[in-house]
Amino acid sequence: MSVRAAVSGIRSTLGGRVVVGTVSAGQLTGYKRTSFRQQVYISHVRQFSITPTAQKKTAVKKSSSKEDPEQDIEVAIYDPQSFKSSCDEILAHLKSQVQEVRMGKADLRTLSSLKVQVGKQKIVLDKLAQVSMRGGRHIVVSVYDPETVKAVSAGILAANLNMNPQVDPSNPQTLLIPVPPPTRESREATVKSIKTLIESAQKSVHTRSVHQERTKAMAAVKLMKQASYSKDMTTKLESQIEKINKEYLGKLSKMQDDAAQAVMRS
Repeated sequence: MSVRAAVSGIRSTLGGRVVVGTVSAGQLTGYKRTSFRQQVYISHVRQFSITPTAQKKTAVKKSSSKEDPEQDIEVAIYDPQSFKSSCDEILAHLKSQVQEVRMGKADLRTLSSLKVQVGKQKIVLDKLAQVSMRGGRHIVVSVYDPETVKAVSAGILAANLNMNPQVDPSNPQTLLIPVPPPTRESREATVKSIKTLIESAQKSVHTRSVHQERTKAMAAVKLMKQASYSKDMTTKLESQIEKINKEYLGKLSKMQDDAAQAVMRS
């Protein structure tokens, strides 16, 4: 068996390093021809070679057929730790996002990206000033040029962000924006934002999620089945993948509950 094709349909799934199995082109889909001497498995993370086992035989076949279902490729054993590592990365990124929402840093990003009218041109605020939080009760806008303080203040008022900048009496280049104390409605809105973030990390098909990584892992095991690995091996791998999947979905649910309780108590 061999194949003059590159695996292009399944990506970033074969994380293992031990190469022992083979699979024929006639059994698989998602292939396309790359080069005659060497095949490449296409991955978001890295690329590794899949080389025909019988180069001499391949050379003979080249002139007689565009597709050779009798040529072999080698298939790597999938390592479930790659799925776990991906889930750890998703979890770490999500913790950072949730913390930003709780601290109101999403409002800071909105303010920093605001376009301010200065003379005849509009300039993004983060080019004119540094935006930060002070004690959770004030947003501080430190304007670089004293000549643009009035323009920055007017731009913030005109943006209808429910922000009322005031010049700091101790520093005329600093604008202070009071952050109103949280209400039940604002707390509920924060909880809703956190829920949306976590649901996306659990099952989104558009952004990186546990669901996406599980799908890739299972695709890798399916490829091993087609390469005639033992049923015991592939069944064990599927069981490990499902265990990791359940573990991280549980961690995400707990994160949502803990964050919601902390917000409603604040």
